[in-house]
Amino acid sequence: MSNTQTTAEARFQLALQHARGATPGSGDYKKAVEHLESILSDNAQDESQALIDRVCFLLGSMLDDFPENASRAIAVYRRGLEADPLFAPGHNNLGVLLMQNGQILSALGELKIAIHLEPDYMLPYRNLARLFFQHMSPTQMEREYASITEEFGVNAPGILARLSLELIDLGRAQVYESLYTHGHRIKNLMGLSGSRMRRTIRALPLDACGLDDLKDIAREQEHIYNQWVAYLRSMKQDALNPSLVDVVQLVAQTTDKLAARSGQKQIAFAAEPQVPQVKADAGMLSEAVTNLTLNAIEAVETGGKVTVQVGTDAERGSVYVEVEDNGPGIPEHLQTRIFDPGFSTRKRGNGYGLSICTRIATAHRGTLRVISRPGAGAVFRIDLPVDFEVSAREDSIGLQHSATDISCDPIAEEFILSA
Repeated sequence: MSNTQTTAEARFQLALQHARGATPGSGDYKKAVEHLESILSDNAQDESQALIDRVCFLLGSMLDDFPENASRAIAVYRRGLEADPLFAPGHNNLGVLLMQNGQILSALGELKIAIHLEPDYMLPYRNLARLFFQHMSPTQMEREYASITEEFGVNAPGILARLSLELIDLGRAQVYESLYTHGHRIKNLMGLSGSRMRRTIRALPLDACGLDDLKDIAREQEHIYNQWVAYLRSMKQDALNPSLVDVVQLVAQTTDKLAARSGQKQIAFAAEPQVPQVKADAGMLSEAVTNLTLNAIEAVETGGKVTVQVGTDAERGSVYVEVEDNGPGIPEHLQTRIFDPGFSTRKRGNGYGLSICTRIATAHRGTLRVISRPGAGAVFRIDLPVDFEVSAREDSIGLQHSATDISCDPIAEEFILSA
């Protein structure tokens, strides 16, 4: 290895140290960018593919945090993909940047390449659906569906099915956004009217005519108000406050707290070794795990068992949390409905818990799924993407360079969705 390459590797390790956990725009963030830019400049004549692709993908994932750096980020991603053209997340990220900068046809091509390379990688489907939804007419979408059918051959039906589901979700989200805007005004009006009603009740003499009826109305109004607040919450997630989160530690602490509320039902916790940290909102993630675990506790009979597990899925490039119970399971015809806001199979349930969990997972660019058979319990699983900027082992970034890569290192990705 040449002295130039040795120096470049050392600077790359310094860049990694500064990049881990750095807030965009912070001093460490700027130092990491400087080191990475200097490596690209010095290596202009003697590019080492094993280093240049890692440098470009890390630098691109930092530059694209700011819209004013979009042109530079696009150029860096393209240079990285010249070194490693089989890195699907790089094509996905480049596609997102191109779409945000109005280069729709180029973005379309990059997202399709990402799907070609990794048909099970879900982010390109989401971003392609956004491109269709925001930038194409029904006629143009029809032509693109026909094009996908021709380009992807035998894989086309599955790809179109996934893309259609993402489009349905986008349509649903648009409806929810409209409902949320108007519903928020109704919520404020309900809160104001409830407050005035309670003040009126307090001001009335104890023997006032109709006071008991008024109190009943106030209690019903408060109940409906709380239901409405929960419904709105299921439509739109609060803003994330992300930080580096040790998912094993967070879930273990959450599970310990819930064990005290499980009565005669068992709660077990298990975790794989060396689960990487993820960028997440710790409070929201704890809320999602709490909701799923409480649902599981309610689903099992006395003496039943709930198992909460944390691990790494190298194929998906994710950290997962699974909540499994040995209860009666969920009928197949209800498994798609249980995530709808307000739908509940329990008499005392309000039907918003799973919907909120879904929005929390989606806000983290992750997924929430269920596997269940009647009589065989249920498993709810949250998958959270491993973040490209912070996932590292032994001071290096683990990348999936090709379809033949069999490394056990976590797949390092940064996921970027259009606003």
